[in-house]
Amino acid sequence: MAFRHGFKSQCERRAVEYRKQLGLNNTAPLSAEVLAQHLGVTVWSTDDITQLSANDVAVLNDERDDSWSALTMRVGTSNLVLFKPVSSSGRRNNVIMHELSHIILGHELAEACILEDGSLVPGNFNQDQEDEADWLAGTLLLPRPALMAIQSRRTPQHVACELYQVSAEMLTWRTRMTGVAYQMKRRRS
Repeated sequence: MAFRHGFKSQCERRAVEYRKQLGLNNTAPLSAEVLAQHLGVTVWSTDDITQLSANDVAVLNDERDDSWSALTMRVGTSNLVLFKPVSSSGRRNNVIMHELSHIILGHELAEACILEDGSLVPGNFNQDQEDEADWLAGTLLLPRPALMAIQSRRTPQHVACELYQVSAEMLTWRTRMTGVAYQMKRRRS
């Protein structure tokens, strides 16, 4: 992942700034749904779409279909994030935050194509934009100050994951990618 100069620092500043706007301290958990409301983005589960048949909802919610977990659509002048309700709360928080990150970063929305088997695939996939949205989402969920607090308090992983509504994989990835664990280990020595 090679990001443009200053991108990671910009993400950290945004994570702290959104918390400030919401009256949270810089180590507080940030729910994707709270941020969505703050940004004026509507968030729906596929189960919230009442116009679909039960069969169509079953196809969209199929846990075996990993072609998608959430997507963003423009509805008039507003954004709508639609997600599969079958995920864990940590996974759901991450996929919604990922979609919000695309909106925050001003990314072009992908065009979705539906294959004959019901799978959704993007028609104009952009790996750089996906990497940027992954990084910003991770930073919004677990900014550096929060990771430092988790490490300095020696918060057990399962407790930190529950508090920040993230998966163990996300916590491990952010801790590793930021070098916080190494930094805290050196500080303790």
